[in-house]
Amino acid sequence: MVSPAAQAITIGTVAKRELDSALFGRVTAVFERSLYLEVNGSWICLADANLGFGPLTVSVKSKYGREWINSFSVGRLVKLSPVSIIIDDSTIIYTKGVRSWHPPKRPAWTKTSLMLGLRELENLAQAKVPTEGLARFLFECPDRFPASEESRAAEHSIGILKNWLKKCFEVQLPITLYKEAVAALLGLGPGLTPSGDDFLGGMLIALHVCGEKSVQKQLYTQVESLLDSTGPVSSAHLKAAALGEGSQSLHQVLNMLLEGNETQLELGIDAINQIGHTSGWDALAGVAVVLRKLALTSRSV
Repeated sequence: MVSPAAQAITIGTVAKRELDSALFGRVTAVFERSLYLEVNGSWICLADANLGFGPLTVSVKSKYGREWINSFSVGRLVKLSPVSIIIDDSTIIYTKGVRSWHPPKRPAWTKTSLMLGLRELENLAQAKVPTEGLARFLFECPDRFPASEESRAAEHSIGILKNWLKKCFEVQLPITLYKEAVAALLGLGPGLTPSGDDFLGGMLIALHVCGEKSVQKQLYTQVESLLDSTGPVSSAHLKAAALGEGSQSLHQVLNMLLEGNETQLELGIDAINQIGHTSGWDALAGVAVVLRKLALTSRSV
């Protein structure tokens, strides 16, 4: 028996583009609170609205909780129309009236406000930071924290990326990045979006938001050439990151760091903590590495 139809409330930019141009999709993965569809060779996410918003996500609400997810199983063909998502002639999700999601605009910021934000991030994160993944690299001195298996494997590459950013920002020109540094990170760690991928995604988003488009292009050129090294979900997220788009929570914390918003930052970090196993932290570490190098470079904003 099919559950009563749920309602999509927001749709991300990438998800909207794919759904607008397709008639069918196929279910590729199903979880407790979300699932993925392959549409036009790209992957989009249908998720419980409580998981937050993002570029690949259609956020869904239902007064019957998450029953709508039970209608989907891996391999099922899904029919897509301008107003609904359908399985076997039954509407599972209404999409009429869905709001488009876009990342929040970048606030006005200075190097002083950014340094304030980064200092407060270190103060608030040290008691919350997970021991797994790459979260320790969000700190100026990561060696103060225990090294995970992933962070040991990533340390050399992240050091290369930091030096590369410093040179790019100092000479105000994009400098060629050695592919090996990116290759060592892509696919590093478990899960649908490995830690190394999330870290690189955070870097791409921060560079885009801060207007460092030519530096971002250098990084994404190497990432794009190596996308076969990781899975389809992570590839889709990295392609969105190249457009400067990630989860709503990550964008909110990035903006708080730029404007030195100490009062809201703790709530922002708590939201990051809810993203995946360590995905939110790994992406935030990539953001922090970019912002710290940007704050310390000699040129003015």
